[in-house]
Amino acid sequence: MKYKDCFLILLLAVSQATLAEGGQDLFAAAMMGKIERTEALLAQGIDVNSKTAGGRTALMAASFNGNVKIVKTLLAYGADVSIADNLGTTALMDASVFGNEDIVNLLIAAGADVNAVDKQNVTVLTRAKKTAHEKIIKILEKAGAKEEEDVPEGATGKDGAGGKPPAKK
Repeated sequence: MKYKDCFLILLLAVSQATLAEGGQDLFAAAMMGKIERTEALLAQGIDVNSKTAGGRTALMAASFNGNVKIVKTLLAYGADVSIADNLGTTALMDASVFGNEDIVNLLIAAGADVNAVDKQNVTVLTRAKKTAHEKIIKILEKAGAKEEEDVPEGATGKDGAGGKPPAKK
């Protein structure tokens, strides 16, 4: 009976390690724009919302690098647009900073919080304005994005990131 228990524990440990490696593979595939590899990993059952040690997801990697096809694929597999990494950065923040209009529109349509605030108390709109991507700024404003002082109390990214910025003096 003890051997059976040990075998089950070992099997569970190996399967957890395999899932973690699969999540890293998914992140790498999304980051490098490898659509076939991304689709294959998702079809194998790798969690679309798996995270790196820094809390980054494949959706963040694809948004950061402007991989529209991969963003669409990840969203089709149920990627959560509200997840924030360890610094409070969301996929929408990445896409807006790098000026990718298509991805910004996709993420907003999928329900991304246009008023998410990172752990530095910086909103999506404030980040976009720092990069001067006028079209992105207009898209965000049309979707209801606010400046830091206008963000409602309690607006945060998923996983407790962010919060209402302190009042400006």
